[in-house]
Amino acid sequence: MDGKETVISCGRVSIEPDEEGSVIFRLKGELDHHSVKEIRETIDGKLIDYRPLSVILDLSGVTFTDSAGLGLILGRYTRISGYGGKMKLTGVSDEFMKILRLAGTDRFIEAEKRKRTQTAV
Repeated sequence: MDGKETVISCGRVSIEPDEEGSVIFRLKGELDHHSVKEIRETIDGKLIDYRPLSVILDLSGVTFTDSAGLGLILGRYTRISGYGGKMKLTGVSDEFMKILRLAGTDRFIEAEKRKRTQTAV
């Protein structure tokens, strides 16, 4: 990262690296088997480029998530923690928070619920 904050938009993902070595990935639309390949490739490419030690996946723009979306998140967690980074979820809907709890991922992935004023776009 070159010290300049930049927002990069790639389809369903906006990428915001910062000067401290963190990256925010803002996801939008549906996280299902139709969309996760493109999203995964975008995120993984930027993880290789930046190797951030802190990653935030902002899900406030996500309208639907199924098991493919959960797999996307778990895969990114594994990749990021594999090189010593940390990942956090923000803007998680009540419905998806239930899925995270049922899957047990809330024990190792920090997740913040979507604020009432945040609505998926």
